[in-house]
Amino acid sequence: ASLMNQVGSVPGAAEVSTTLIGQWQDYLRRGIETMQANGSVSAEINAQRTAAAMIAGIQGGVSVLQVTGRTDHLEAILALLISHLRDSGQAAA
Repeated sequence: ASLMNQVGSVPGAAEVSTTLIGQWQDYLRRGIETMQANGSVSAEINAQRTAAAMIAGIQGGVSVLQVTGRTDHLEAILALLISHLRDSGQAAA
């Protein structure tokens, strides 16, 4: 079982999950900020919010994958978010 599935039933699981998600979001945010600094992504993108959306989208896609065995939803959200970042960079150029 995944750590997320153990939240609420295993002591400490929520705290560990919160910490790991926070770290993951911080890595994504810093990556987006790096792309903003080198002009690959528009400075208008809210890096923190976009990182949060990526985590939520991936988590949702993984949840659907676990139920259906299909990656369609996960692939769709990743493509959408990557396209959003790419398009913002092209608009800034």
